[in-house]
Amino acid sequence: MGQALASRVAGGYTLAETLVVVSLLAVMAAVALPSLGTLDLQRLDVAAAEVRNALRLARSEAMRLNTNVLVDMGSAAGHVKLYKGSCGASSTAIIDPRSKRAFDVDVAGGPYSGGVTLTPQFMAAGTAYNGLVFASSGVPTDVCQLPAAASQGAPQAGSQVLLSYGGSQLAVAIAPATGRVWGP
Repeated sequence: MGQALASRVAGGYTLAETLVVVSLLAVMAAVALPSLGTLDLQRLDVAAAEVRNALRLARSEAMRLNTNVLVDMGSAAGHVKLYKGSCGASSTAIIDPRSKRAFDVDVAGGPYSGGVTLTPQFMAAGTAYNGLVFASSGVPTDVCQLPAAASQGAPQAGSQVLLSYGGSQLAVAIAPATGRVWGP
């Protein structure tokens, strides 16, 4: 009788125990999988907030410093950079109030927004450009294709920054008449 008990203990798990473990794993997977799809939207939300904040900072710095501020989304893919100056004549970088360094937000490579594609569409004469200038009044006055290009004219309605990740997209829009920035 001792041998029968010893062989049963060394034999492994019973069918009932295995079924309980498999069913618990199935329940955990069913709970976890739907939440993985929301990561795409969270990445887009974080990226949209970064772009909104960068555009709002550019506008407020233009008014605070009483100078033009160039929003550069073309010299480095996935980055938003801010400079004092205009299209083709940017001078010094705007200082990030948090880091005290040149303002440069890496939207595409950020820890919470990594992989998001940033597509600036600052519209003028039906063409999309990647540079935008805010005047000291806070109103966007010029668009240009960066790096180092001349002004292509005033921005038009429909100017926005399109953010995409996977199959999802969000847009951060700019009102050409007022400089107001909005989006999700």
